[in-house]
Amino acid sequence: MIIKIRFKRDGKQIARKIDIRENISLEELEQKLRERFDISYDQRVELHSLDEDDDRIVVSFEDELALILASQESPLFEMIVKPKVVDSFYNYPKVSKSKPGDIVEIMISSKWLTTASITRKDTRIWGTWIFTDDSDIIKALVHVGKLELTEKPPEYNLIVAIRYLPGCLKYVGSTNEGITSEDFGPHDTSYIIESFRMVALV
Repeated sequence: MIIKIRFKRDGKQIARKIDIRENISLEELEQKLRERFDISYDQRVELHSLDEDDDRIVVSFEDELALILASQESPLFEMIVKPKVVDSFYNYPKVSKSKPGDIVEIMISSKWLTTASITRKDTRIWGTWIFTDDSDIIKALVHVGKLELTEKPPEYNLIVAIRYLPGCLKYVGSTNEGITSEDFGPHDTSYIIESFRMVALV
């Protein structure tokens, strides 16, 4: 059967028709959409069904997908891509590998948001504002002036959105907010800190 998918990328709406099996699983459909629209696994895919009244229905379970495919002659879906949140509650937060253009959210537990994290000897950062993708995220946050830490964990967790960029031939280090970054280069992938938000502890 033929389904139609709407997808907005860089402010432009793209629509494509895709031929699928009527009994396709949600996982198989997501895989097909990732391949067709070139969506990395560092991003989260949400599928919404649009019915005849243009109501939006989130498709999260196999039976929901099966019902839509069985009841609509030409199903119309909208795909929404969001940053995937990397949870670092148990392990010290690290920047995962990804490709230029991707945005990934990293959840940093309150327990890592202390001065102990910026005095660690096993973490370093390379660059200024634009960092190598193996640079420590907490030291980078402090270095760019977005975070002040104390010895005591704060009453919030932090969700940081980073954007991956192409690598640089040279990264120039500097000292800022008591953190010294280093020179390096060349390197294949970079990141910048796009935004962050605090989530109160419950």
